Amino acid sequence: MHRKLLLFFLLVLFVLGFISFTIVNKKLLSKNKPAEAINLVTELPELEEGDLIFRKGRSLVSRIVLMNDSKTDYSHIGIVAFFEKHPYVIHAVPGEPNIEGEEVVKCETPEDFLSSDKASKFAVYRLIEDTGSYSTLAAHKALEYYHARLPFDKAMNFRTDDKLYCTELVWKAYLAAGINITHNRFHMISFSMLSDSLILPGHFIENKSFTQICP
Repeated sequence: MHRKLLLFFLLVLFVLGFISFTIVNKKLLSKNKPAEAINLVTELPELEEGDLIFRKGRSLVSRIVLMNDSKTDYSHIGIVAFFEKHPYVIHAVPGEPNIEGEEVVKCETPEDFLSSDKASKFAVYRLIEDTGSYSTLAAHKALEYYHARLPFDKAMNFRTDDKLYCTELVWKAYLAAGINITHNRFHMISFSMLSDSLILPGHFIENKSFTQICP
């Protein structure tokens, strides 16, 4: 019993420290934004529903993800969905609460998603043969997650559906549309006390059903 209480206490400390560091790190980066930062949005192609948009973040969390994912240069992923004929990026991320202070699924413009304080590079991938409107179905599912205000999954547990982390959101959106992007292959991550296995951005890069359209 004492061992379980100790592990629970350590888990709580880890989560709180993880979120606090992310918020502080983000504020520091925004204050020290490099003058030569490139506006990544000017390089974006014309986006379509269901496009996968990756970014390489500047935070400590991003560096930890990259340390554990040798298959890609990107640490975060979102999915494109259209609302009133304009593209938005649906994604789940820690340390970026909404105006109510809640860490829930976000719906951002590409400009916000790729702002220079959040991203140093990006890539866009698209489903090659979308014979069943899978991309549109996945985008609509992602919008459902946003409207449901599902919270960020701090436990990184893809086996539950009431909370989501970034890659879990995209995987489950396409899974609901009929495509299993990871083919149920997951990654044992070395630093995690929160979950025994994770979905990483590299799982999406490896899937041959998607092709890189930018850059």
